[in-house]
Amino acid sequence: MPRVTVRVPDQMKEEMDKEEDINWSEHIRKSIRERLGGSPSRKIQKMVGDYQSNLDRLWILHMFSYGMSKRYIYETAEEIFGEEKDEVVDDIESDLKERGMENMYDEIEEGLKVGDTIQNTVASYGISKIKEHVKESIKDSPREVRDGIYILSLYVRDRLDRESTSVNPEGVERTWEIFSGSEVDIDDIVSTGLIYKNHYNSNAYNHWYYKIPDYGLELIEEMISDSSDFGIYHSDPKKSTLRDLINEEKSRDFLSWMNGSSRYVSTYSEEEDVEDQLEGEDIDLTFEEFTEVREKLIQDQVLLIDYSPHRSSTGNRSSRPARWAYKLTQPALDDMPEILLENGLPAQ
Repeated sequence: MPRVTVRVPDQMKEEMDKEEDINWSEHIRKSIRERLGGSPSRKIQKMVGDYQSNLDRLWILHMFSYGMSKRYIYETAEEIFGEEKDEVVDDIESDLKERGMENMYDEIEEGLKVGDTIQNTVASYGISKIKEHVKESIKDSPREVRDGIYILSLYVRDRLDRESTSVNPEGVERTWEIFSGSEVDIDDIVSTGLIYKNHYNSNAYNHWYYKIPDYGLELIEEMISDSSDFGIYHSDPKKSTLRDLINEEKSRDFLSWMNGSSRYVSTYSEEEDVEDQLEGEDIDLTFEEFTEVREKLIQDQVLLIDYSPHRSSTGNRSSRPARWAYKLTQPALDDMPEILLENGLPAQ
């Protein structure tokens, strides 16, 4: 490589020497690359353009744009493509560094971050290829996986206007397992390309979460409009179904326990917590009856079980154990208050 000499004033050199953790040669090279490469947005457009004809590279670049750990990009890519893509992932990471765009949270023009700009650019030039691949993959999936995707859609009905969102897999898998009556694995949904897997780790929390990217939410919205186009043949609960549930005594008791919409219980002592709550609130349900109603409500798409991860004690915040969150699904929630009030149950 040719050598370029840069002269600086003595005082500047002294100040540079104090910054021992900075590699000034790399810093200067990066500045030169940025100057020669044009604006950050133009560089991103060029990168997406370079990748446009290669679905693997374009898709993995999109994964990087969410600031995912490279370890989970490896795993997500392998699930989607059915083979290791480690070399491709490493190559894209190197390309991002070479172009000075390795930090997805760096702000560039007009306050946009690098990751946001990559997502917007991919949305303009290449997202249709990704969406078509995902749609075909869903249609070709086993029925059990398509059932899981329908269940997943119930978790995000109130978040479809966001750029992206995330779900905790424990709740989705548990609800899906009760719905389908068999063992399930959320990574089977990852393999369709609809979601990305990731892990969150901080002083307060340490848990898995699965990202639903921009195109995933768009596909779920399309699915809600016409699920049969994805090979999914489930319909949201009708008002008549909800009225039938309310007229069934044990279902009424269960919803009374939920206070009409939601209830949290410990993951570590769920049965004991539920039994204590039922007894304390004088609700005439045994735990066996409770689980039977729970299964029916989930299979009727009225109930889902979400997961709230364990929080460690940190700063001024106390620790909190992991909890299951029993919630009405959004379609049921839209119609349930009116029906609950008709039947003298609380609608909060």
